[in-house]
Amino acid sequence: MKSETIFRVLVAGVLTVAPTLLFLGLWRGLMALRDDDLVNRTMNGEFGPVPNSLLRSGLPGSSKIGRDPTTANRAGTSLRCRICDAENPRYADYCGNCLKKIG
Repeated sequence: MKSETIFRVLVAGVLTVAPTLLFLGLWRGLMALRDDDLVNRTMNGEFGPVPNSLLRSGLPGSSKIGRDPTTANRAGTSLRCRICDAENPRYADYCGNCLKKIG
């Protein structure tokens, strides 16, 4: 009976501590991702070149807009929608406000 009590206390201790340790591991992982250089560059608007993919090249109208799809979006560059005059990122194909095609 004594070994059964010790086993139950041990299981209860593990089941109490394990979620806390898993949460702390998740928290540290999220903090490491937050402090990553890729996140900082993305938040500053410094994107690298967009690679040409087979999916993008097969889309109708992907290269007829007159913009180079391999260039990056830089801070301060934007396109204006002809219909609603909303500003959109340079890489956008559709307006974020009225959802009409840009270009």
